[in-house]
Amino acid sequence: MKKLLRNSLYLLGLPKSLYVCLRLCSFKDAFKLPILVSHRTKLNSLSGKVSFSRPKTGTVRIGFGSVETVDFAYQRTILHITGHIHFHGKTKIGKGSKLSIEGELVLGENFHISAGGTLLCRKEISIGRNGLMAWESLITDADHHHLLNQNGDIINPASAVRIGDHVWIGARAMILKGSEIADDCVVGAQSLVTGRFSENKVLIAGSPAKVVKKDILWKE
Repeated sequence: MKKLLRNSLYLLGLPKSLYVCLRLCSFKDAFKLPILVSHRTKLNSLSGKVSFSRPKTGTVRIGFGSVETVDFAYQRTILHITGHIHFHGKTKIGKGSKLSIEGELVLGENFHISAGGTLLCRKEISIGRNGLMAWESLITDADHHHLLNQNGDIINPASAVRIGDHVWIGARAMILKGSEIADDCVVGAQSLVTGRFSENKVLIAGSPAKVVKKDILWKE
């Protein structure tokens, strides 16, 4: 029954999926339907482009999934893509998530937003393989409003965010500009990350976040 429901949602989203692929993908890739989009997805802007390491039908799935905290009838997924996204492999962007990409976003194999996550990219965000963003978490590489000094110079420019392989970002955590997180780390729920964490296999938590436990392992 679940499989039948899932397939029916893919069919409902087929016209929008084809439109998204034609707008964002190369002509050669578009008719492979590498991006499947839910019919509940709001398309704000699609003037950017996407690329793939291995494009196949359904490599990227946007606006699907089953999460108890998101009501599919009232929370739409939003796409605003005027920059470039490169998908290294299978990617799932769950219900109610928001992507506003004006810079360069690189997502590793098996990246997954469970639901309601937000990616705001103005310069550069890269996330490695097997990354997981829990519900209502946020990653951004900019402040989205400029601060100026007395000479009118911008003093808070965007700064790249780099996240390694196999990183779990907990619910409602915020990863801000200039942050770096090494491989196999966990970011605790509601944490605020503003710095660089170069050590693997650590639990990062708090506001501002700091290392609270070392030599950890995590799995789904």
